[in-house]
Amino acid sequence: MTEDFEIIVGTYEQFLLGYKVIKEEKKYRLERSFATKDHVASIRTTSSMKHYLASGAADDCINIYDMKRRTESGKLMHHNGTVNCVSFTPDATHLVSCSSDGSIAVVRCGNWQLEKHWTSAHKNSEVNTLAIHPTGKCTLSVGTDGVLRLWNLVNGHHAYAINLVPRLKLQAKNITVLQWSPDGEKYLMAANNQLDVYSRSTAGICAEVTFDVKIVCVEFINDNVIVIGHENGTLRIYDIEEQSELLQTVGHDSRVKCLKHKGKFIVSASSSGEVKVWKYEDIPRNVRLFGFLGVPFIVLWVVYLSIQYMNIEINIRQV
Repeated sequence: MTEDFEIIVGTYEQFLLGYKVIKEEKKYRLERSFATKDHVASIRTTSSMKHYLASGAADDCINIYDMKRRTESGKLMHHNGTVNCVSFTPDATHLVSCSSDGSIAVVRCGNWQLEKHWTSAHKNSEVNTLAIHPTGKCTLSVGTDGVLRLWNLVNGHHAYAINLVPRLKLQAKNITVLQWSPDGEKYLMAANNQLDVYSRSTAGICAEVTFDVKIVCVEFINDNVIVIGHENGTLRIYDIEEQSELLQTVGHDSRVKCLKHKGKFIVSASSSGEVKVWKYEDIPRNVRLFGFLGVPFIVLWVVYLSIQYMNIEINIRQV
């Protein structure tokens, strides 16, 4: 089994770019796999699952791609505002999206029919982002109303809401970082330089951390360890259970715009157009940069293409 995988990059200049990371004996090679420009405004979000790839943009559209055939499968136009987040359920049966028009939509994969559309999910406020539970049965969302909401994806009902304004004040309306842990037992959100971790069972805060610089993106490495990208380009690996910093390094010269993790690899992208691939053998030791590529566009989103096709194994294995 190989370690080859593919990185998908969405840019401000409307390009969707693919780069394969290929292992060659003791080194890795980064190779452009495709480039397409199917949006007419900046790409704000991407998601992949199995052979599906979706991109959402400020043109109010979601583009769907079949990466097994390397073709565009269609365009979804049910939103009337910037598409802020798209995310496939873990079994790739549905695509969930949210928009600045205040709506959350659920589309069935394959026939791409709209099955559920909460047109005023956050009481006429914009929906900033969402996070699907690892079971695929529910999703969290946050909006400019400063409210965290849980939606049942099985019966299509709104489950509960938490007003974040009393705790986070004005920052509650600008949350764009929302993540479930891999085991689904906790979730986190970040507001400015503050990170709050909530327990699923109690719906209460189980950990809170304040850093000296703004948090831009967060990705879980395992159930308790996260990697954080900061506004000043710093990458930080942090244990939220022990509330201890395991590693801090300068990842980029500018803001870390987005992060993705799979297996023992971390991909970071900066607002200046850099994409870096990191590999770690053990936490916190032996974290090293093995690849670097410069993208001549402003990177807005990066995602792993976790699929298998032809003779290439795309899913990353543990090493």
